[in-house]
Amino acid sequence: MSFSDIIGHTKLIASLKKALRTGRLAHAYLFVGPQGVGKTTTALEFAKALQCSLSRDEACEQCTACRKVRDMAHPDVIWLEPQGRQILVDQVRELQRRLMYKPLEGSRRVAILKDAQDLNLQAANALLKTLEEPPADTVIVLLADSESSLLPTVVSRCQKVRFGPLATEMVSGYLQERAGWDPETAAKTARAAQGSIGKALLLKEEPVGLWEEEARELLLSIQGLRTLEVLERARVWASSRQEALDRLEVMRSVTRDLLLEEIGSNPVEPACTSFPGQGRTKWLLDVWEVTGKALEALERNINPQLLLENLLAEIKQRLAQPQGAAGRARKAG
Repeated sequence: MSFSDIIGHTKLIASLKKALRTGRLAHAYLFVGPQGVGKTTTALEFAKALQCSLSRDEACEQCTACRKVRDMAHPDVIWLEPQGRQILVDQVRELQRRLMYKPLEGSRRVAILKDAQDLNLQAANALLKTLEEPPADTVIVLLADSESSLLPTVVSRCQKVRFGPLATEMVSGYLQERAGWDPETAAKTARAAQGSIGKALLLKEEPVGLWEEEARELLLSIQGLRTLEVLERARVWASSRQEALDRLEVMRSVTRDLLLEEIGSNPVEPACTSFPGQGRTKWLLDVWEVTGKALEALERNINPQLLLENLLAEIKQRLAQPQGAAGRARKAG
Protein backbone atom coordinates (compact mmCIF):
# COMPACT_ATOMS: atom_id res chain seq x y z
CA MET A 1 0.00 0.00 0.00
CA SER A 2 1.07 3.60 -0.56
CA PHE A 3 -0.25 7.15 -0.24
CA SER A 4 -1.96 6.73 -3.61
CA ASP A 5 -4.05 3.85 -2.25
CA ILE A 6 -5.60 5.95 0.54
CA ILE A 7 -9.23 6.86 -0.12
CA GLY A 8 -9.86 10.61 -0.23
CA HIS A 9 -7.81 13.28 1.59
CA THR A 10 -6.00 14.25 -1.62
CA LYS A 11 -4.96 17.73 -0.46
CA LEU A 12 -3.58 16.76 2.93
CA ILE A 13 -1.62 13.86 1.44
CA ALA A 14 -0.16 16.21 -1.19
CA SER A 15 0.88 18.52 1.65
CA LEU A 16 2.60 15.69 3.53
CA LYS A 17 4.39 14.55 0.38
CA LYS A 18 5.61 18.09 -0.26
CA ALA A 19 7.01 18.28 3.28
CA LEU A 20 8.78 14.95 2.73
CA ARG A 21 10.14 16.05 -0.63
CA THR A 22 11.45 19.42 0.60
CA GLY A 23 12.54 18.22 4.03
CA ARG A 24 10.43 20.91 5.72
CA LEU A 25 8.95 18.63 8.34
CA ALA A 26 7.25 19.72 11.54
CA HIS A 27 8.55 18.14 14.73
CA ALA A 28 4.97 17.18 15.69
CA TYR A 29 1.73 16.61 13.80
CA LEU A 30 -1.84 16.25 15.01
CA PHE A 31 -3.97 14.09 12.72
CA VAL A 32 -7.50 14.89 13.85
CA GLY A 33 -10.85 13.64 12.55
CA PRO A 34 -13.58 11.02 13.05
CA GLN A 35 -12.77 7.37 13.65
CA GLY A 36 -12.27 5.21 10.60
CA VAL A 37 -11.53 7.90 8.00
CA GLY A 38 -7.86 7.02 7.43
CA LYS A 39 -5.77 8.71 10.15
CA THR A 40 -3.94 5.54 11.22
CA THR A 41 -3.43 4.36 7.64
CA THR A 42 -2.02 7.76 6.67
CA ALA A 43 0.25 7.80 9.73
CA LEU A 44 1.61 4.37 8.77
CA GLU A 45 2.31 5.52 5.20
CA PHE A 46 3.90 8.71 6.54
CA ALA A 47 6.16 6.66 8.82
CA LYS A 48 7.15 4.39 5.93
CA ALA A 49 8.00 7.39 3.76
CA LEU A 50 10.03 8.96 6.59
CA GLN A 51 12.10 5.77 6.94
CA CYS A 52 12.26 4.71 3.28
CA SER A 53 15.82 4.42 2.00
CA LEU A 54 14.97 4.66 -1.72
CA SER A 55 12.28 7.33 -2.11
CA ARG A 56 11.86 10.89 -0.86
CA ASP A 57 8.12 11.54 -0.74
CA GLU A 58 6.46 8.11 -0.77
CA ALA A 59 7.32 4.64 0.48
CA CYS A 60 8.92 2.45 -2.17
CA GLU A 61 7.41 -0.68 -0.56
CA GLN A 62 10.52 -2.63 -1.54
CA CYS A 63 13.29 -1.66 0.86
CA THR A 64 13.91 -3.30 4.23
CA ALA A 65 12.83 -0.16 6.08
CA CYS A 66 9.44 -0.03 4.35
CA ARG A 67 8.79 -3.69 5.05
CA LYS A 68 9.76 -3.33 8.70
CA VAL A 69 7.51 -0.31 9.25
CA ARG A 70 4.65 -2.13 7.52
CA ASP A 71 5.14 -5.12 9.82
CA MET A 72 5.40 -2.91 12.93
CA ALA A 73 8.96 -4.17 13.40
CA HIS A 74 11.07 -1.07 12.74
CA PRO A 75 13.06 -0.12 15.87
CA ASP A 76 12.85 3.60 15.05
CA VAL A 77 9.05 3.70 14.69
CA ILE A 78 7.32 3.68 18.07
CA TRP A 79 3.58 3.09 18.39
CA LEU A 80 1.83 4.15 21.58
CA GLU A 81 -1.83 3.49 22.39
CA PRO A 82 -4.02 3.49 25.51
CA GLN A 83 -3.59 0.90 28.22
CA GLY A 84 -7.22 0.23 29.00
CA ARG A 85 -9.08 3.52 28.57
CA GLN A 86 -6.16 5.96 28.96
CA ILE A 87 -2.63 6.70 27.87
CA LEU A 88 -0.73 6.79 31.15
CA VAL A 89 2.15 8.98 32.27
CA ASP A 90 4.46 5.95 32.60
CA GLN A 91 3.88 5.18 28.91
CA VAL A 92 4.85 8.73 27.95
CA ARG A 93 7.95 8.60 30.14
CA GLU A 94 9.02 5.34 28.49
CA LEU A 95 8.50 7.00 25.10
CA GLN A 96 10.64 9.95 26.22
CA ARG A 97 13.38 7.57 27.35
CA ARG A 98 13.45 5.87 23.95
CA LEU A 99 13.49 9.18 22.08
CA MET A 100 16.64 10.23 23.94
CA TYR A 101 18.74 7.80 21.91
CA LYS A 102 19.89 8.19 18.33
CA PRO A 103 18.03 6.24 15.63
CA LEU A 104 19.17 2.64 15.36
CA GLU A 105 18.59 2.04 11.65
CA GLY A 106 16.98 5.06 10.02
CA SER A 107 17.79 8.77 9.86
CA ARG A 108 15.13 9.70 12.42
CA ARG A 109 12.74 8.33 15.00
CA VAL A 110 8.98 8.42 14.50
CA ALA A 111 6.52 8.22 17.40
CA ILE A 112 2.83 7.65 16.67
CA LEU A 113 0.32 8.10 19.50
CA LYS A 114 -3.02 6.49 18.70
CA ASP A 115 -6.15 7.82 20.43
CA ALA A 116 -4.22 10.79 21.76
CA GLN A 117 -7.48 12.20 23.10
CA ASP A 118 -7.17 9.49 25.79
CA LEU A 119 -4.00 10.98 27.30
CA ASN A 120 -4.71 11.53 30.98
CA LEU A 121 -3.71 14.89 32.45
CA GLN A 122 -0.37 13.71 33.83
CA ALA A 123 0.54 12.03 30.56
CA ALA A 124 -0.48 15.10 28.53
CA ASN A 125 1.64 17.39 30.70
CA ALA A 126 4.61 15.04 30.39
CA LEU A 127 4.20 14.90 26.61
CA LEU A 128 4.01 18.69 26.50
CA LYS A 129 7.60 18.90 27.72
CA THR A 130 8.73 16.78 24.78
CA LEU A 131 6.73 18.89 22.34
CA GLU A 132 8.25 22.08 23.78
CA GLU A 133 11.81 20.72 23.52
CA PRO A 134 11.62 18.06 20.80
CA PRO A 135 14.56 15.67 20.46
CA ALA A 136 16.64 16.02 17.31
CA ASP A 137 15.77 13.80 14.35
CA THR A 138 12.31 12.99 15.72
CA VAL A 139 8.81 13.30 14.27
CA ILE A 140 5.84 12.82 16.59
CA VAL A 141 2.36 12.13 15.20
CA LEU A 142 -0.71 12.35 17.43
CA LEU A 143 -3.93 10.72 16.20
CA ALA A 144 -7.13 12.03 17.78
CA ASP A 145 -10.85 11.90 17.08
CA SER A 146 -11.28 15.42 18.46
CA GLU A 147 -8.90 18.15 19.55
CA SER A 148 -11.33 19.34 22.24
CA SER A 149 -10.20 16.51 24.55
CA LEU A 150 -6.54 17.52 24.24
CA LEU A 151 -4.76 20.23 26.20
CA PRO A 152 -4.79 23.44 24.12
CA THR A 153 -1.04 23.74 24.75
CA VAL A 154 -0.51 20.30 23.20
CA VAL A 155 -2.61 21.21 20.17
CA SER A 156 -0.79 24.52 19.69
CA ARG A 157 2.60 22.78 19.47
CA CYS A 158 1.54 20.46 16.67
CA GLN A 159 0.93 21.06 12.99
CA LYS A 160 -2.72 20.21 12.59
CA VAL A 161 -3.80 17.90 9.76
CA ARG A 162 -7.58 17.69 9.65
CA PHE A 163 -9.30 14.57 8.28
CA GLY A 164 -12.94 15.09 7.31
CA PRO A 165 -15.61 12.43 6.73
CA LEU A 166 -15.38 10.76 3.34
CA ALA A 167 -18.11 11.19 0.75
CA THR A 168 -20.75 8.46 1.00
CA GLU A 169 -20.01 7.50 -2.62
CA MET A 170 -16.32 6.99 -1.74
CA VAL A 171 -17.19 4.69 1.16
CA SER A 172 -19.68 2.74 -0.94
CA GLY A 173 -17.18 2.43 -3.80
CA TYR A 174 -14.48 1.16 -1.43
CA LEU A 175 -16.84 -1.46 0.02
CA GLN A 176 -17.75 -2.70 -3.45
CA GLU A 177 -14.36 -2.56 -5.17
CA ARG A 178 -12.01 -3.57 -2.36
CA ALA A 179 -14.22 -5.51 0.05
CA GLY A 180 -16.43 -7.19 -2.55
CA TRP A 181 -19.77 -6.08 -1.15
CA ASP A 182 -22.92 -6.01 -3.26
CA PRO A 183 -24.04 -2.48 -4.28
CA GLU A 184 -27.21 -2.40 -2.15
CA THR A 185 -25.48 -3.46 1.09
CA ALA A 186 -22.55 -1.14 0.37
CA ALA A 187 -24.81 1.87 -0.25
CA LYS A 188 -26.96 1.23 2.83
CA THR A 189 -24.00 0.70 5.14
CA ALA A 190 -22.09 3.67 3.69
CA ARG A 191 -25.01 5.97 4.52
CA ALA A 192 -25.12 4.67 8.10
CA ALA A 193 -21.34 4.99 8.48
CA GLN A 194 -21.39 8.79 8.04
CA GLY A 195 -18.21 9.00 5.97
CA SER A 196 -16.15 6.42 7.88
CA ILE A 197 -14.82 3.31 6.13
CA GLY A 198 -13.73 1.89 9.48
CA LYS A 199 -17.23 2.30 10.90
CA ALA A 200 -18.75 0.77 7.76
CA LEU A 201 -16.60 -2.34 8.16
CA LEU A 202 -17.61 -2.62 11.81
CA LEU A 203 -21.27 -2.15 10.96
CA LYS A 204 -21.01 -5.07 8.54
CA GLU A 205 -20.62 -7.29 11.59
CA GLU A 206 -23.75 -5.82 13.20
CA PRO A 207 -27.41 -6.21 12.20
CA VAL A 208 -27.50 -2.84 10.44
CA GLY A 209 -30.60 -3.70 8.44
CA LEU A 210 -32.45 -4.65 11.61
CA TRP A 211 -31.20 -1.52 13.38
CA GLU A 212 -32.46 0.62 10.49
CA GLU A 213 -35.89 -0.99 10.72
CA GLU A 214 -35.94 -0.48 14.49
CA ALA A 215 -34.88 3.17 14.21
CA ARG A 216 -37.45 3.84 11.52
CA GLU A 217 -40.18 2.10 13.51
CA LEU A 218 -39.24 4.09 16.61
CA LEU A 219 -39.43 7.44 14.82
CA LEU A 220 -42.74 6.53 13.19
CA SER A 221 -44.33 5.32 16.43
CA ILE A 222 -42.69 7.34 19.19
CA GLN A 223 -45.71 9.61 19.54
CA GLY A 224 -47.78 6.68 20.83
CA LEU A 225 -45.13 5.03 23.01
CA ARG A 226 -45.45 5.14 26.78
CA THR A 227 -42.58 6.53 28.82
CA LEU A 228 -41.61 3.06 30.08
CA GLU A 229 -41.41 1.78 26.50
CA VAL A 230 -39.11 4.66 25.55
CA LEU A 231 -36.87 3.96 28.56
CA GLU A 232 -36.72 0.25 27.69
CA ARG A 233 -35.67 1.09 24.13
CA ALA A 234 -32.88 3.28 25.52
CA ARG A 235 -31.74 0.45 27.80
CA VAL A 236 -31.51 -2.03 24.91
CA TRP A 237 -29.69 0.42 22.63
CA ALA A 238 -27.15 1.24 25.36
CA SER A 239 -25.96 -2.33 25.95
CA SER A 240 -22.46 -0.97 25.25
CA ARG A 241 -20.99 2.43 24.44
CA GLN A 242 -20.02 1.28 20.95
CA GLU A 243 -23.49 -0.06 20.22
CA ALA A 244 -25.01 3.21 21.44
CA LEU A 245 -22.71 5.14 19.06
CA ASP A 246 -23.53 2.84 16.15
CA ARG A 247 -27.27 2.95 16.88
CA LEU A 248 -27.23 6.75 16.91
CA GLU A 249 -25.32 6.83 13.61
CA VAL A 250 -27.93 4.50 12.11
CA MET A 251 -30.80 6.60 13.48
CA ARG A 252 -29.22 9.72 11.99
CA SER A 253 -29.00 7.97 8.62
CA VAL A 254 -32.65 6.90 8.87
CA THR A 255 -33.65 10.46 9.82
CA ARG A 256 -31.92 11.71 6.68
CA ASP A 257 -33.82 9.18 4.57
CA LEU A 258 -37.12 10.22 6.15
CA LEU A 259 -36.33 13.85 5.42
CA LEU A 260 -35.68 13.00 1.79
CA GLU A 261 -38.95 11.07 1.65
CA GLU A 262 -40.76 14.02 3.20
CA ILE A 263 -39.57 16.42 0.50
CA GLY A 264 -39.88 13.79 -2.23
CA SER A 265 -36.20 13.58 -3.20
CA ASN A 266 -35.21 10.09 -2.18
CA PRO A 267 -34.79 8.02 -5.35
CA VAL A 268 -34.65 4.75 -3.41
CA GLU A 269 -37.36 4.76 -0.75
CA PRO A 270 -41.06 5.38 -1.37
CA ALA A 271 -42.65 8.47 0.16
CA CYS A 272 -43.60 7.96 3.79
CA THR A 273 -47.36 8.25 4.26
CA SER A 274 -47.79 7.04 7.83
CA PHE A 275 -45.67 9.61 9.63
CA PRO A 276 -47.22 11.00 12.83
CA GLY A 277 -48.06 14.57 13.67
CA GLN A 278 -47.75 17.89 11.87
CA GLY A 279 -44.67 19.96 11.02
CA ARG A 280 -42.86 16.77 10.10
CA THR A 281 -39.96 18.34 8.22
CA LYS A 282 -39.19 20.71 11.08
CA TRP A 283 -39.37 17.86 13.59
CA LEU A 284 -37.05 15.65 11.53
CA LEU A 285 -34.55 18.49 11.32
CA ASP A 286 -34.78 18.75 15.11
CA VAL A 287 -34.15 14.99 15.41
CA TRP A 288 -31.10 15.32 13.14
CA GLU A 289 -29.75 18.16 15.27
CA VAL A 290 -30.27 16.60 18.71
CA THR A 291 -28.96 13.21 17.54
CA GLY A 292 -25.78 14.89 16.30
CA LYS A 293 -25.33 16.61 19.66
CA ALA A 294 -25.92 13.28 21.43
CA LEU A 295 -23.17 11.66 19.35
CA GLU A 296 -20.75 14.42 20.35
CA ALA A 297 -21.73 14.03 24.01
CA LEU A 298 -21.28 10.26 23.88
CA GLU A 299 -17.71 10.77 22.67
CA ARG A 300 -17.06 12.56 25.98
CA ASN A 301 -17.74 9.47 28.11
CA ILE A 302 -21.26 10.41 29.20
CA ASN A 303 -23.35 7.47 30.48
CA PRO A 304 -24.86 5.93 27.29
CA GLN A 305 -28.16 4.79 28.82
CA LEU A 306 -28.84 8.12 30.53
CA LEU A 307 -27.98 9.99 27.34
CA LEU A 308 -30.30 7.81 25.23
CA GLU A 309 -33.11 8.11 27.76
CA ASN A 310 -32.87 11.90 27.63
CA LEU A 311 -32.52 11.94 23.84
CA LEU A 312 -35.56 9.76 23.13
CA ALA A 313 -37.62 11.65 25.69
CA GLU A 314 -36.67 14.94 24.01
CA ILE A 315 -37.52 13.58 20.55
CA LYS A 316 -40.93 12.46 21.81
CA GLN A 317 -41.53 15.78 23.56
CA ARG A 318 -40.61 17.83 20.49
CA LEU A 319 -43.06 15.84 18.37
CA ALA A 320 -45.86 16.36 20.89
CA GLN A 321 -45.18 20.10 21.17
CA PRO A 322 -47.24 22.18 18.71
CA GLN A 323 -45.02 23.98 16.22
CA GLY A 324 -46.42 27.38 17.09
CA ALA A 325 -45.84 26.78 20.78
CA ALA A 326 -42.31 25.60 20.05
CA GLY A 327 -41.60 28.77 18.14
CA ARG A 328 -43.02 30.95 20.91
CA ALA A 329 -40.95 29.04 23.48
CA ARG A 330 -37.76 29.67 21.53
CA LYS A 331 -38.54 33.38 21.22
CA ALA A 332 -39.31 33.62 24.92
CA GLY A 333 -35.98 31.90 25.72
